[in-house]
Amino acid sequence: MADGKRKTLLGNAGKAAVGLAAAAAAAYGVYLWGNPSARRRPVTELDLALSLRLQYHPWRSVHYAYYSRSGRGRPIVLLHSVSAVASAHELRPLVQRLQRETKRPIYVLEWLGFGHSDRPETDYTPELLEGQLEHFIGEVVRPKEGADLIGLSLGATYAAELGRRRPDLIRSLVAIEPTGLGEEPEEIGQVWSRLLFTLPGVQRAFYDRLTTPDALYAFARENLFSPDFGVPDEYVDYAAATARMEGASRPLDDFLSGRLFPELGGDAFLRLPQPLLIIHGTVMERRMESYAELPELAEKPSTDVLAIPTGALPHWERPGVVMERISEFYADLDRTVTSSST
Repeated sequence: MADGKRKTLLGNAGKAAVGLAAAAAAAYGVYLWGNPSARRRPVTELDLALSLRLQYHPWRSVHYAYYSRSGRGRPIVLLHSVSAVASAHELRPLVQRLQRETKRPIYVLEWLGFGHSDRPETDYTPELLEGQLEHFIGEVVRPKEGADLIGLSLGATYAAELGRRRPDLIRSLVAIEPTGLGEEPEEIGQVWSRLLFTLPGVQRAFYDRLTTPDALYAFARENLFSPDFGVPDEYVDYAAATARMEGASRPLDDFLSGRLFPELGGDAFLRLPQPLLIIHGTVMERRMESYAELPELAEKPSTDVLAIPTGALPHWERPGVVMERISEFYADLDRTVTSSST
């Protein structure tokens, strides 16, 4: 993981580094000698996360999945986070609002290793996923004057880096709980993960313990959703289902060691030339970032910040408020374009 206060499906990253050895050792025992019923059988089908058309597109030697709906105007591209159980389902409340409140084309990408996309045995890195995003926007979405992107957590950070390199592909970015605005990144648990995951069965056994419905519910209750809101059953159910897909545990080592986190994630936002809207929750102990770098970023021209009294998934707890602010953000951009063209 990237910094000492950033939270993952292991809970607080610092606590994760301390407890990783014991947890993985216990998982290893379960894998080798435990009750066979404790090991879940992989499934080959995953329910649709969204009420949109699911499609696949080839890239290099694999295929990635995306949901889409046709429409009129500039396309909106949504990007889920990267975690042990991430998928397009994380964006479901926001996508439902977009479907009702806009006629624009909608695209929702699923990263390689997650959701319905292929889960190859490869090194999962920011460069790999940024390359996938660049291919997706350039070859599938193909916006005439750039797409409007909405990214969650690391999805927003990858989008910011691509927007810096390829401003022709992206008009604007809405970053929900973006990663990279906390303290300087440090590798959490890297030594333990490298050592323990060389033992046969440890990675899968540890992953299985990490992604049981009970474990996912406990994590979401303690780290994601505010106490007043609670944990939606559908969030846990879909997270557990996608975790049972064949190959779902493959990005785990890269995730735990911090290799999926850009070294200078905050710089991507500071150097982003496009308009930026940051949306984050304010309930302490339910935040994914410390946001120590947010004041500096907020002073940047064409950058707005919306802080909502929610946990780390404000679009789940307050979807109406989030959608209203995004709509205002797009309306302001459209007025600016109209004014400059007259």
